[in-house]
Order: sequence, then structure tokens, then C-alpha cells
Amino acid sequence: SLPWAGSFLGHPSIAVDYLDDGHGMPDPDSGAIESVDAEVLRTVDLVIEHATARPTESLMVVTASAKHAARVHTAVLEALTHRPDLHDVLLGDRAEPFAVLTIEQSVAQSRDRVIFSIGFGRTPHGRVLTEFGSLGRPGGDRLLAVAMTRARRYVRIVSCIRPSDLDDDRLSHGARALADLFDDIEARRTAVEVPDDSDPMLIDLARRLEARGMKVALGHRGKLPLVASRGGYCVAVETDAALAHLSLRESLRLRPDLLRRLGWHYARVHVFELFSDPEAVADRIYALVGGAPSAPASSSAPSGMQTEELAIQR
Repeated sequence: SLPWAGSFLGHPSIAVDYLDDGHGMPDPDSGAIESVDAEVLRTVDLVIEHATARPTESLMVVTASAKHAARVHTAVLEALTHRPDLHDVLLGDRAEPFAVLTIEQSVAQSRDRVIFSIGFGRTPHGRVLTEFGSLGRPGGDRLLAVAMTRARRYVRIVSCIRPSDLDDDRLSHGARALADLFDDIEARRTAVEVPDDSDPMLIDLARRLEARGMKVALGHRGKLPLVASRGGYCVAVETDAALAHLSLRESLRLRPDLLRRLGWHYARVHVFELFSDPEAVADRIYALVGGAPSAPASSSAPSGMQTEELAIQR
């Protein structure tokens, strides 16, 4: 998944809450340890915290357990009896209403923020069983990817299971992928971002944007060639050469739309623009975040031709 714009401004896009007291007894029918009390309570606390601190942002709880989804939904309704002031935030008529869904139900949904409450715990002796519901079956790794990409801004994982608990050869599919996910989150948290200096023209453009007072980064999160920010606004800059491996539909519509939904202003520039008039490109990007051009672009072409070229670029 692509990073949301807030990550470049220093706002984390992912966090994990590990619960040490997430123990329970196996279900006699399924053999799974589903929806332990500690995870239900922590998830409800996070829902109430969100409704109090961020009432304008949409929220969804996603879980791999249908039983856990039902328990969390019931617990949220019970909590609202003591917080009537939050009734409209969580139960009111909104474009993106609050919801508690299984991963399968969330496939066509997205929200500003998502609480991914996994829904499975450990035995009283601390053991993790191999039953993880749909995550442990074929296609479970795809479902895990769905759960992790429903949020536009931030996803918070609530888990009774730690990475060390998942070091078991009996685990497969999404359960195994869950261990890889936890490792990846820890690696991302401690990683030092290394600039991508493979494109000299993007390096030159980055310097020109820096000269205009913008904060820039090359190869942001290994996903975006160049990003820049000013006054809380972020721009993702991509060249036509970098997008050459995508179809026209992907490069001209799907990818820009996705980045805009993640909070980025989007600027696609042509390589010949960077070569022929890098100052004009820098001014155009600077203008996206409210900056004034440093100077009128110089050109020997008639003014009518300049206007036509700009219209094509946009």
C-alpha cells in the first residue's frame, strides 16, 4: 500500500497494541480462542477515544472473527448508554458511518481510520492455537492485505498475539503472513530512510523546491519518487518515465486518484519538461501548495502556444 500524506508530516500511519492479558478457553465447536474480553474492552476504548478526539474523521473496526465483530458492536452500543454525547458521532447519519465488520464484509469499504482488532487470543497457558478463522485458510494472506488497506490515514492493530507467538511451522496462509506483517511494522518503525539518488533530474528538482522553502524527500518509503511539503500540504511528484510500466488507465487515473485519497496533491511531470524548463516545473509544484511563482517563465514561443501547452500538461 502507498503511504498517506500525514506520514511525511511526522504523523504515524500504523501502530500495534499488544495485549498481555488476552487469554481465553478454546471454543468447543471451532477450537478457536475467539474474542477474549481484554481485546473487546481495548477495542471499545479505542472507539470511544476516536469519537471524542476526532469526531470529524470516519472510523471502522475490522476483525477476522465474526464472533468478535458481534461482541465489539454490542459493547460499543452499551458504552454509548454512558456517553450520549457521542451518539451522533458513532450512530448518526454520515456519509461514512461507523461500522464493525469482518474482513470479508469490509472489502468494498474504506474509512479515514481503521481499528484492526484481530479477534483471536491465547490459552490460559499462553499457547497460540492454529485456528485463526478465515486468516488461517487458503486466501487468508489476501484477506490480511484487505484488512491492512481499508484505512486512508491510519490503522491501529489490536492483538493478543505477539510475533514470537506465531513462530510455528503449523501456521499457514494469513496466520503466517501476520507474523511477517508484525516484523515489517517493527522494521519500518526503526528504519532510517535512504534518499533515492538514481534520477539526476529529480535531484535537481528537489533542490529547486528546497530553495523555495519546501521540505523534500527522494524515494519516500521506497514508493514515491519525490515528495514535498509546505504549510501542512504535501505533493507527490512522479515522472512519466517512472510510470511507464503501468497501463494508461493506472497511470492517468487510478494511481493519481489513490494518492489524492491518501491526502497528497499530485503532480505528474514529463521528463522533457524537467530537461527543458525545470524552473517552470518547480513553480508549478510550488503553486499546488499555495506558493507564488519565483519569476515568470521565459520562452520564445508565442503566448498562445504557452497557454495551449499548459492546458495539455494539466
